[in-house]
Amino acid sequence: MKIRAVLEIAFICIFGVTGWYLFDIKKQVELNSPELKEIEKYSRLVFSDGSGIDIMGNKIYSINEDRAVELKQSIVAFHLRYNSLEDDVKFWNEVNSFLLKFDAVSVRMTAYCENTRCIEALRNNQVDAHFTILEYGGILDMQSVISADIGGAFWLLGNGVKKIKWRDENQKPIDVAISIGLKQ
Repeated sequence: MKIRAVLEIAFICIFGVTGWYLFDIKKQVELNSPELKEIEKYSRLVFSDGSGIDIMGNKIYSINEDRAVELKQSIVAFHLRYNSLEDDVKFWNEVNSFLLKFDAVSVRMTAYCENTRCIEALRNNQVDAHFTILEYGGILDMQSVISADIGGAFWLLGNGVKKIKWRDENQKPIDVAISIGLKQ
């Protein structure tokens, strides 16, 4: 009886370690896949600024990067995940609050919802967002945002195109606001 329990525990440990190892390999393959590298290569070229249809059905019009620079405006595009929706929205609301409160560049914040559950939660006011959220957008723009989010980043346009990390426990909203253009 004791030997069987020990064997079962050993098998559970072996399967757990194997599963963790395979999960890590899968994640590395996803992050280093040729498809993702191709998307990344073209993302810098195709990401415009987040035009599309917002979650309330309103058309969001495009402003190209040259026009954004002329207007001294930055464009921030990020992905909202349903499983962390409240935390994601809270984080970006705080970033937006810092940008509005202090002397910041003019910023247009555009989020892309991960799925219909995310859209419904926002549409039903379960979470209050203080920025534009797109339900539909250009496929290349949306793929660019999703691709950046896989690596924990968002896009910043205006005076160039940059991908900046935000999904990191060390990143605080004030740090992201500063990286966007908040003057210290």
